[in-house]
Amino acid sequence: MKNRLNILFELLKREIKIILKDKDIFMIILIAPLFYSFFYGSIYFNKSENNIPFAIVDYDNSISSQKLIRMIDATSMIEIKEITSDPRTAQVEIEAGNISGYLLIPKDFESSIKSKSGVVLNSYLNTTRFLISNDLNKAINETVADFNKSLTLKYYYAKGINKDAAQTFIEPVATDIRSMFNTTDSYGDFLIPAILILILQQTLFFALAESIAKENEFNTLRDYFSLAKNKVNLIIHGKSIFYLLISSSYALFFFTIVYSVFNVPFRGNAFVFASITLLLLLTVIYYSLFVASFFKRKILALQFLTLTSYPIFLISGYSWRLDSMPLVVKWIAYLIPSTPFYTAFVRVVQMGAGFNDILPEIAHLIILLMVSYLVLYFRMKSMRKSFLNDL
Repeated sequence: MKNRLNILFELLKREIKIILKDKDIFMIILIAPLFYSFFYGSIYFNKSENNIPFAIVDYDNSISSQKLIRMIDATSMIEIKEITSDPRTAQVEIEAGNISGYLLIPKDFESSIKSKSGVVLNSYLNTTRFLISNDLNKAINETVADFNKSLTLKYYYAKGINKDAAQTFIEPVATDIRSMFNTTDSYGDFLIPAILILILQQTLFFALAESIAKENEFNTLRDYFSLAKNKVNLIIHGKSIFYLLISSSYALFFFTIVYSVFNVPFRGNAFVFASITLLLLLTVIYYSLFVASFFKRKILALQFLTLTSYPIFLISGYSWRLDSMPLVVKWIAYLIPSTPFYTAFVRVVQMGAGFNDILPEIAHLIILLMVSYLVLYFRMKSMRKSFLNDL
């Protein structure tokens, strides 16, 4: 046992020397996580968009239309940049990217209200940025609903009906919709946690791949195997220890310091979070070592892995439901450790779930961990055999 620990310690020292001498690996595993966590996090520092530029095309120019315009402009989501009577002007502004939409108030707006004949308001939204257009649509609908409510209340008051009775007439069935967990409907609180996990996973993947590929490129893997006494477990874990320690440290840093800087809520149990994160990191390490063992040059490993970050995030189920993906894509997604992790992560960190609530995801991660270790074990065993046969 003591001899194995001594060997692991020597392998750890060897790996640290490699990292300190190789600026690429050093930047990837030690500098990149710190830089990208604050850089990408700062993009969503404000978390949600406010004062979205908007325009009004007012054909009516009446007291009622001006009241509606003031109500719209009073919302935090919308900033009215222009009021015009020419829709072509508003259309040009949309195409130029100066506004995100406009509302058209018809000429008979006030007269239709007074005659109770009904009126239609047309809103034109730039849906190329659908998140913003959804927010605009929600804000406009809520404001128009408040405007209608004020008109109806005024009518009932004129009939001598008191406020409570009038309120019942207006909304015989009322809805009270309350956001849970991400109560501010914030983009930042949704995206920053996912980005931090992606940074953690991909920098770990890149650094290990570069390390193994460098060993292959300079034919030093034979020396590494020899130092590990050709014992497969020592070969695997001697290469893994430093990366597990540094990635675990960054995970702790991300979800304490970075979360605090960007004011992202952490509602879960720290022990549950640490447990599933450890499963993720170990699985990613075994995956990385296995994949990297097939690369003979660092540049080839980097070129291949550069293409993986965005697809891995897209098919993880975080931004788009797995059930809505093609069957083949779902199969691929189930083989990626971040897929079950993201599901468990959201439930633990944002919803306060415990171990019992995420048992399927934990089982999924454990299966991936065992499979990745087995394929890596036999891959290292095959490489060891090849080295021994060359002697």
